[in-house]
Amino acid sequence: MKKTLYLLSCVFCFFLFHQQSATAQAARLGIQGILKKANGNAVDDGTYSLRFRLYTQAEGGMHIWEETQPDVEVVGGIYTATLGSVAPLNVPFNTTYYLGVAVGSTSEMLPRIQLTTAPYALALLGNTNQFPSSGLVQADSVRVANGVLARGGAPGVAGANRRGYGFAGADGDTNGDSGMFSTGENSVSLYANNTELLRASGSTVNIKSNGVVDNSLTIQDQLLVNGTVSTNLNMANEKAIQYNGLSDWRLVRRDDFQANSNGWFGTTALDNNTSATIERVSLGTFNSPLIRPTASNDHFLKKEFTLNDVGPYSYILVKFKYYHTDSWDANDTGIGGFCTTDTGANANISWMNTAYVYSTQGKAHYMGNSDYSDGASCYEMLAYYPSTTSTSFHVFFGMRSGEGTGNERYGLGNVEVWVR
Repeated sequence: MKKTLYLLSCVFCFFLFHQQSATAQAARLGIQGILKKANGNAVDDGTYSLRFRLYTQAEGGMHIWEETQPDVEVVGGIYTATLGSVAPLNVPFNTTYYLGVAVGSTSEMLPRIQLTTAPYALALLGNTNQFPSSGLVQADSVRVANGVLARGGAPGVAGANRRGYGFAGADGDTNGDSGMFSTGENSVSLYANNTELLRASGSTVNIKSNGVVDNSLTIQDQLLVNGTVSTNLNMANEKAIQYNGLSDWRLVRRDDFQANSNGWFGTTALDNNTSATIERVSLGTFNSPLIRPTASNDHFLKKEFTLNDVGPYSYILVKFKYYHTDSWDANDTGIGGFCTTDTGANANISWMNTAYVYSTQGKAHYMGNSDYSDGASCYEMLAYYPSTTSTSFHVFFGMRSGEGTGNERYGLGNVEVWVR
Protein backbone atom coordinates (compact mmCIF):
# COMPACT_ATOMS: atom_id res chain seq x y z
CA MET A 1 0.00 0.00 0.00
CA LYS A 2 2.80 2.40 0.81
CA LYS A 3 4.13 2.33 -2.76
CA THR A 4 0.95 1.98 -4.69
CA LEU A 5 -1.27 4.71 -3.24
CA TYR A 6 -1.08 8.45 -3.49
CA LEU A 7 -3.45 11.32 -3.10
CA LEU A 8 -4.35 12.59 -6.54
CA SER A 9 -6.41 15.67 -5.68
CA CYS A 10 -8.78 17.33 -3.33
CA VAL A 11 -11.89 17.90 -5.43
CA PHE A 12 -13.57 20.43 -3.11
CA CYS A 13 -13.85 21.43 0.52
CA PHE A 14 -16.40 23.42 2.44
CA PHE A 15 -17.37 24.36 5.99
CA LEU A 16 -20.31 22.85 7.75
CA PHE A 17 -21.44 23.86 11.26
CA HIS A 18 -23.55 21.93 13.69
CA GLN A 19 -24.92 23.05 17.05
CA GLN A 20 -22.84 21.43 19.76
CA SER A 21 -24.49 23.18 22.72
CA ALA A 22 -26.56 26.25 23.52
CA THR A 23 -23.46 28.38 23.88
CA ALA A 24 -20.82 26.88 21.58
CA GLN A 25 -20.44 25.72 17.97
CA ALA A 26 -17.93 23.15 16.61
CA ALA A 27 -16.58 23.47 13.08
CA ARG A 28 -16.74 20.54 10.63
CA LEU A 29 -14.89 20.54 7.33
CA GLY A 30 -16.18 18.33 4.52
CA ILE A 31 -13.39 17.00 2.28
CA GLN A 32 -13.42 14.76 -0.82
CA GLY A 33 -10.46 13.19 -2.58
CA ILE A 34 -9.33 10.36 -4.88
CA LEU A 35 -6.99 7.49 -4.07
CA LYS A 36 -5.14 5.87 -6.99
CA LYS A 37 -2.46 3.27 -7.37
CA ALA A 38 0.94 4.07 -8.84
CA ASN A 39 -0.27 2.92 -12.26
CA GLY A 40 -3.07 5.47 -12.19
CA ASN A 41 -5.90 3.05 -11.48
CA ALA A 42 -8.28 3.62 -8.61
CA VAL A 43 -7.69 1.60 -5.47
CA ASP A 44 -9.95 -1.31 -4.72
CA ASP A 45 -13.30 -0.53 -3.19
CA GLY A 46 -13.40 -0.93 0.57
CA THR A 47 -12.80 0.88 3.84
CA TYR A 48 -9.46 2.45 4.68
CA SER A 49 -7.89 4.09 7.72
CA LEU A 50 -7.01 7.67 6.83
CA ARG A 51 -5.03 10.11 8.96
CA PHE A 52 -5.61 13.82 8.32
CA ARG A 53 -3.32 16.64 9.49
CA LEU A 54 -3.44 20.41 9.06
CA TYR A 55 -0.30 22.52 8.59
CA THR A 56 0.37 26.21 8.16
CA GLN A 57 3.02 25.60 5.49
CA ALA A 58 3.20 23.55 2.31
CA GLU A 59 6.30 21.59 3.35
CA GLY A 60 7.89 20.70 6.65
CA GLY A 61 6.88 22.12 10.00
CA MET A 62 4.73 20.65 12.73
CA HIS A 63 1.07 19.94 12.22
CA ILE A 64 -1.41 22.01 14.26
CA TRP A 65 -4.25 19.49 14.20
CA GLU A 66 -4.78 15.83 13.37
CA GLU A 67 -7.26 13.00 13.56
CA THR A 68 -7.48 9.41 12.25
CA GLN A 69 -10.71 8.06 10.80
CA PRO A 70 -10.45 4.25 10.81
CA ASP A 71 -13.31 3.34 8.46
CA VAL A 72 -13.45 5.70 5.49
CA GLU A 73 -15.38 4.16 2.62
CA VAL A 74 -13.73 4.36 -0.80
CA VAL A 75 -15.74 3.64 -3.98
CA GLY A 76 -14.10 3.94 -7.38
CA GLY A 77 -11.15 5.54 -5.62
CA ILE A 78 -13.27 8.41 -4.31
CA TYR A 79 -13.61 9.00 -0.59
CA THR A 80 -15.54 11.55 1.43
CA ALA A 81 -14.67 12.50 5.00
CA THR A 82 -15.76 15.08 7.53
CA LEU A 83 -12.83 16.56 9.39
CA GLY A 84 -13.59 17.27 13.03
CA SER A 85 -15.79 14.20 13.48
CA VAL A 86 -13.14 12.47 15.64
CA ALA A 87 -11.03 15.29 17.13
CA PRO A 88 -12.42 18.82 17.62
CA LEU A 89 -11.44 21.06 14.72
CA ASN A 90 -10.27 23.83 17.07
CA VAL A 91 -8.17 25.93 14.71
CA PRO A 92 -9.03 29.62 14.12
CA PHE A 93 -9.05 29.48 10.28
CA ASN A 94 -7.47 32.92 10.12
CA THR A 95 -4.62 31.96 7.81
CA THR A 96 -3.84 29.57 4.93
CA TYR A 97 -3.81 25.86 5.85
CA TYR A 98 -2.46 22.76 4.09
CA LEU A 99 -3.97 19.28 4.40
CA GLY A 100 -1.77 16.20 4.68
CA VAL A 101 -3.27 12.71 4.20
CA ALA A 102 -1.79 9.32 5.07
CA VAL A 103 -3.32 5.85 4.45
CA GLY A 104 -2.94 3.47 7.37
CA SER A 105 0.59 3.53 8.73
CA THR A 106 2.17 4.73 5.48
CA SER A 107 4.02 8.00 5.13
CA GLU A 108 2.02 11.13 4.45
CA MET A 109 1.45 11.65 0.73
CA LEU A 110 2.87 14.70 -1.01
CA PRO A 111 2.25 17.34 -2.04
CA ARG A 112 0.01 18.65 0.72
CA ILE A 113 -3.27 20.13 -0.50
CA GLN A 114 -3.89 23.83 0.15
CA LEU A 115 -7.34 24.52 1.52
CA THR A 116 -9.09 27.02 -0.74
CA THR A 117 -12.04 29.31 -0.21
CA ALA A 118 -15.57 29.00 -1.53
CA PRO A 119 -16.32 32.05 -3.75
CA TYR A 120 -18.73 33.86 -1.42
CA ALA A 121 -16.62 33.07 1.62
CA LEU A 122 -13.94 35.39 0.23
CA ALA A 123 -15.81 38.25 1.88
CA LEU A 124 -14.91 36.74 5.26
CA LEU A 125 -11.18 36.60 4.65
CA GLY A 126 -9.65 39.09 7.11
CA ASN A 127 -6.79 39.74 9.48
CA THR A 128 -6.52 38.46 13.07
CA ASN A 129 -9.84 36.67 12.68
CA GLN A 130 -11.71 39.89 11.91
CA PHE A 131 -14.03 40.02 8.96
CA PRO A 132 -13.91 41.71 6.66
CA SER A 133 -10.55 43.42 6.97
CA SER A 134 -12.20 46.46 5.37
CA GLY A 135 -15.70 47.40 4.29
CA LEU A 136 -19.17 47.07 5.82
CA VAL A 137 -20.35 44.06 7.82
CA GLN A 138 -24.10 43.49 7.60
CA ALA A 139 -26.20 40.86 9.34
CA ASP A 140 -29.85 40.22 9.98
CA SER A 141 -29.26 39.66 13.67
CA VAL A 142 -26.04 39.72 15.70
CA ARG A 143 -25.62 38.34 19.20
CA VAL A 144 -22.68 39.54 21.28
CA ALA A 145 -21.85 37.15 24.13
CA ASN A 146 -25.56 36.27 24.35
CA GLY A 147 -26.23 39.79 25.64
CA VAL A 148 -26.80 42.35 22.88
CA LEU A 149 -28.96 41.86 19.83
CA ALA A 150 -28.22 44.41 17.09
CA ARG A 151 -31.20 45.27 14.96
CA GLY A 152 -32.66 48.35 13.41
CA GLY A 153 -36.34 50.71 14.52
CA ALA A 154 -39.16 49.97 16.96
CA PRO A 155 -38.88 46.35 18.10
CA GLY A 156 -42.35 44.94 17.56
CA VAL A 157 -43.63 41.99 19.59
CA ALA A 158 -40.77 39.60 20.36
CA GLY A 159 -38.48 41.92 18.40
CA ALA A 160 -40.18 41.04 15.12
CA ASN A 161 -39.21 44.25 13.34
CA ARG A 162 -35.52 43.76 14.17
CA ARG A 163 -34.53 47.42 14.43
CA GLY A 164 -32.18 48.79 17.09
CA TYR A 165 -30.23 47.28 19.98
CA GLY A 166 -32.09 44.86 22.20
CA PHE A 167 -31.06 42.74 25.18
CA ALA A 168 -31.09 38.99 24.90
CA GLY A 169 -29.81 36.02 26.87
CA ALA A 170 -30.26 34.37 30.24
CA ASP A 171 -29.88 37.65 32.14
CA GLY A 172 -31.88 39.77 29.73
CA ASP A 173 -35.00 39.88 27.61
CA THR A 174 -35.13 36.61 25.66
CA ASN A 175 -37.33 38.21 22.99
CA GLY A 176 -34.93 41.05 22.27
CA ASP A 177 -37.69 43.68 22.48
CA SER A 178 -36.20 45.65 25.41
CA GLY A 179 -33.47 48.11 24.57
CA MET A 180 -32.73 51.19 22.46
CA PHE A 181 -34.43 51.53 19.11
CA SER A 182 -34.67 54.17 16.40
CA THR A 183 -38.34 54.72 15.63
CA GLY A 184 -37.79 57.22 12.84
CA GLU A 185 -35.63 60.03 11.55
CA ASN A 186 -34.04 62.01 14.41
CA SER A 187 -35.75 59.87 17.05
CA VAL A 188 -34.44 57.30 19.54
CA SER A 189 -36.54 55.47 22.13
CA LEU A 190 -36.01 53.16 25.10
CA TYR A 191 -38.32 50.15 25.18
CA ALA A 192 -39.12 47.52 27.81
CA ASN A 193 -41.06 44.47 26.60
CA ASN A 194 -42.06 46.29 23.42
CA THR A 195 -43.41 49.29 25.39
CA GLU A 196 -41.93 52.72 24.68
CA LEU A 197 -40.93 54.38 27.96
CA LEU A 198 -38.71 57.29 26.88
CA ARG A 199 -38.25 59.08 23.56
CA ALA A 200 -35.54 61.53 22.52
CA SER A 201 -36.42 63.47 19.38
CA GLY A 202 -34.39 66.47 18.30
CA SER A 203 -33.91 68.59 21.43
CA THR A 204 -36.94 67.12 23.24
CA VAL A 205 -37.02 64.20 25.68
CA ASN A 206 -40.43 62.76 26.59
CA ILE A 207 -41.20 60.25 29.32
CA LYS A 208 -44.03 58.02 28.17
CA SER A 209 -46.63 55.99 30.01
CA ASN A 210 -49.17 53.68 28.38
CA GLY A 211 -48.11 54.92 24.97
CA VAL A 212 -48.72 58.63 25.67
CA VAL A 213 -46.45 61.47 26.75
CA ASP A 214 -46.36 61.83 30.53
CA ASN A 215 -44.58 64.86 31.96
CA SER A 216 -44.64 63.49 35.51
CA LEU A 217 -41.62 61.99 37.16
CA THR A 218 -41.43 60.38 40.60
CA ILE A 219 -38.03 60.00 42.22
CA GLN A 220 -37.86 57.16 44.74
CA ASP A 221 -34.42 57.96 46.09
CA GLN A 222 -32.33 60.81 44.64
CA LEU A 223 -32.21 62.73 41.39
CA LEU A 224 -29.14 64.66 40.31
CA VAL A 225 -30.27 67.61 38.17
CA ASN A 226 -27.49 69.80 36.82
CA GLY A 227 -25.30 69.10 39.82
CA THR A 228 -28.03 69.56 42.46
CA VAL A 229 -29.30 66.56 44.42
CA SER A 230 -33.05 66.44 44.99
CA THR A 231 -34.26 63.85 47.53
CA ASN A 232 -37.68 62.20 47.29
CA LEU A 233 -38.74 64.73 44.69
CA ASN A 234 -42.13 64.27 43.06
CA MET A 235 -42.37 66.43 39.96
CA ALA A 236 -45.85 65.34 38.89
CA ASN A 237 -47.79 68.26 37.41
CA GLU A 238 -45.32 70.81 38.78
CA LYS A 239 -43.16 71.70 35.76
CA ALA A 240 -40.24 71.43 38.17
CA ILE A 241 -37.59 71.69 35.47
CA GLN A 242 -39.39 74.50 33.66
CA TYR A 243 -40.03 78.17 34.27
CA ASN A 244 -43.42 79.74 33.53
CA GLY A 245 -44.28 76.64 31.55
CA LEU A 246 -41.43 77.18 29.06
CA SER A 247 -39.21 74.17 28.69
CA ASP A 248 -36.26 76.20 27.38
CA TRP A 249 -35.52 77.56 30.89
CA ARG A 250 -33.33 75.25 32.98
CA LEU A 251 -32.83 75.30 36.75
CA VAL A 252 -29.08 74.87 37.20
CA ARG A 253 -28.24 76.04 40.74
CA ARG A 254 -30.12 76.38 44.01
CA ASP A 255 -29.08 77.70 47.46
CA ASP A 256 -31.53 76.98 50.27
CA PHE A 257 -29.06 77.67 53.11
CA GLN A 258 -30.30 74.59 54.95
CA ALA A 259 -26.88 73.86 56.46
CA ASN A 260 -24.46 76.67 55.57
CA SER A 261 -23.97 79.79 53.50
CA ASN A 262 -23.40 77.81 50.30
CA GLY A 263 -20.36 79.83 49.22
CA TRP A 264 -21.81 83.30 49.75
CA PHE A 265 -19.53 85.84 51.42
CA GLY A 266 -19.77 89.39 52.75
CA THR A 267 -17.96 92.56 51.66
CA THR A 268 -17.98 96.03 53.15
CA ALA A 269 -18.96 97.65 49.84
CA LEU A 270 -20.02 96.75 46.32
CA ASP A 271 -16.79 97.99 44.75
CA ASN A 272 -14.35 95.94 46.85
CA ASN A 273 -13.89 92.48 48.29
CA THR A 274 -12.94 93.54 51.81
CA SER A 275 -14.29 90.80 54.04
CA ALA A 276 -17.41 91.35 56.13
CA THR A 277 -18.92 88.61 58.25
CA ILE A 278 -22.27 87.06 57.45
CA GLU A 279 -24.55 84.79 59.46
CA ARG A 280 -27.11 82.13 58.76
CA VAL A 281 -30.48 82.55 60.48
CA SER A 282 -33.37 80.07 60.80
CA LEU A 283 -36.76 81.80 61.02
CA GLY A 284 -39.13 78.89 61.47
CA THR A 285 -42.70 78.81 60.18
CA PHE A 286 -43.18 79.66 56.47
CA ASN A 287 -39.62 80.96 56.07
CA SER A 288 -36.63 78.92 55.02
CA PRO A 289 -33.20 79.74 56.49
CA LEU A 290 -31.56 82.93 55.24
CA ILE A 291 -28.17 84.64 55.30
CA ARG A 292 -27.49 88.29 56.17
CA PRO A 293 -24.56 90.57 57.03
CA THR A 294 -23.69 90.17 60.70
CA ALA A 295 -22.63 93.69 61.69
CA SER A 296 -24.23 96.30 59.44
CA ASN A 297 -26.99 96.77 56.92
CA ASP A 298 -24.67 98.54 54.45
CA HIS A 299 -22.56 95.42 53.84
CA PHE A 300 -23.07 93.33 50.71
CA LEU A 301 -23.66 89.63 50.03
CA LYS A 302 -21.84 88.20 47.02
CA LYS A 303 -21.27 84.87 45.30
CA GLU A 304 -19.60 83.64 42.12
CA PHE A 305 -21.57 81.07 40.09
CA THR A 306 -19.66 78.87 37.65
CA LEU A 307 -21.81 77.15 35.02
CA ASN A 308 -19.31 75.31 32.84
CA ASP A 309 -21.28 72.07 33.23
CA VAL A 310 -24.74 73.19 32.11
CA GLY A 311 -24.30 73.65 28.37
CA PRO A 312 -24.86 76.75 26.23
CA TYR A 313 -27.18 79.57 27.27
CA SER A 314 -27.80 83.25 26.54
CA TYR A 315 -29.88 84.49 29.50
CA ILE A 316 -29.45 84.17 33.26
CA LEU A 317 -32.42 84.48 35.62
CA VAL A 318 -31.88 84.67 39.39
CA LYS A 319 -34.91 84.09 41.61
CA PHE A 320 -34.62 84.90 45.32
CA LYS A 321 -36.47 85.78 48.52
CA TYR A 322 -35.50 89.14 50.01
CA TYR A 323 -36.21 89.81 53.70
CA HIS A 324 -36.91 93.33 55.04
CA THR A 325 -36.60 93.38 58.82
CA ASP A 326 -37.02 96.07 61.45
CA SER A 327 -37.92 99.71 60.58
CA TRP A 328 -37.97 99.76 56.77
CA ASP A 329 -39.73 102.76 55.28
CA ALA A 330 -39.89 104.72 52.03
CA ASN A 331 -36.28 105.87 52.37
CA ASP A 332 -34.89 102.32 52.32
CA THR A 333 -34.16 100.38 49.14
CA GLY A 334 -33.10 96.81 48.49
CA ILE A 335 -30.75 96.27 45.53
CA GLY A 336 -29.35 93.31 43.63
CA GLY A 337 -27.48 92.67 40.43
CA PHE A 338 -24.64 91.11 38.49
CA CYS A 339 -20.93 91.82 38.11
CA THR A 340 -17.96 90.09 36.51
CA THR A 341 -15.66 89.98 39.57
CA ASP A 342 -15.93 89.96 43.36
CA THR A 343 -14.68 93.56 43.38
CA GLY A 344 -17.81 94.68 41.56
CA ALA A 345 -16.30 95.17 38.09
CA ASN A 346 -18.97 95.84 35.45
CA ALA A 347 -21.62 95.93 38.17
CA ASN A 348 -25.16 96.08 36.87
CA ILE A 349 -27.98 96.77 39.33
CA SER A 350 -30.76 94.59 37.93
CA TRP A 351 -33.25 94.80 40.80
CA MET A 352 -34.34 97.57 43.17
CA ASN A 353 -37.23 97.60 45.61
CA THR A 354 -38.59 99.72 48.43
CA ALA A 355 -40.76 97.77 50.84
CA TYR A 356 -42.57 99.96 53.34
CA VAL A 357 -43.36 97.44 56.06
CA TYR A 358 -42.74 99.54 59.19
CA SER A 359 -45.64 99.00 61.57
CA THR A 360 -46.44 98.44 65.22
CA GLN A 361 -49.70 96.61 64.56
CA GLY A 362 -48.47 93.19 65.69
CA LYS A 363 -47.82 91.87 62.20
CA ALA A 364 -45.15 89.28 61.31
CA HIS A 365 -41.96 89.62 63.28
CA TYR A 366 -38.96 87.55 62.13
CA MET A 367 -35.97 88.91 64.00
CA GLY A 368 -34.46 92.06 65.46
CA ASN A 369 -36.62 94.59 67.24
CA SER A 370 -39.99 93.08 68.14
CA ASP A 371 -41.66 96.49 67.88
CA TYR A 372 -41.38 96.40 64.12
CA SER A 373 -43.10 94.06 61.70
CA ASP A 374 -40.96 92.35 59.10
CA GLY A 375 -41.65 91.29 55.54
CA ALA A 376 -40.27 89.11 52.77
CA SER A 377 -41.05 88.84 49.07
CA CYS A 378 -39.88 86.68 46.18
CA TYR A 379 -38.23 88.54 43.32
CA GLU A 380 -36.20 87.86 40.20
CA MET A 381 -33.61 89.61 38.08
CA LEU A 382 -32.58 88.88 34.52
CA ALA A 383 -29.29 89.31 32.65
CA TYR A 384 -28.19 88.71 29.07
CA TYR A 385 -24.83 87.06 29.56
CA PRO A 386 -24.15 84.27 27.00
CA SER A 387 -22.03 81.31 27.97
CA THR A 388 -19.84 82.16 24.98
CA THR A 389 -18.80 85.29 26.90
CA SER A 390 -18.02 83.47 30.14
CA THR A 391 -19.31 80.50 32.10
CA SER A 392 -19.02 82.33 35.44
CA PHE A 393 -20.54 85.49 36.88
CA HIS A 394 -21.01 87.18 40.28
CA VAL A 395 -24.28 88.07 41.98
CA PHE A 396 -24.59 90.69 44.72
CA PHE A 397 -27.31 91.92 47.10
CA GLY A 398 -27.48 94.82 49.55
CA MET A 399 -29.56 97.73 50.69
CA ARG A 400 -29.37 101.51 50.90
CA SER A 401 -30.85 103.15 54.03
CA GLY A 402 -31.81 106.74 54.65
CA GLU A 403 -31.55 106.29 58.41
CA GLY A 404 -28.08 105.02 59.02
CA THR A 405 -26.64 101.56 59.48
CA GLY A 406 -28.52 100.11 62.42
CA ASN A 407 -32.26 100.67 62.15
CA GLU A 408 -33.01 98.28 59.27
CA ARG A 409 -31.64 94.92 58.21
CA TYR A 410 -32.00 92.70 55.18
CA GLY A 411 -31.56 88.99 54.45
CA LEU A 412 -31.43 86.62 51.47
CA GLY A 413 -32.98 83.17 51.03
CA ASN A 414 -34.13 80.62 48.47
CA VAL A 415 -31.76 81.58 45.64
CA GLU A 416 -32.26 79.85 42.29
CA VAL A 417 -30.26 80.30 39.08
CA TRP A 418 -32.00 79.52 35.78
CA VAL A 419 -30.55 79.72 32.27
CA ARG A 420 -32.05 79.83 28.82
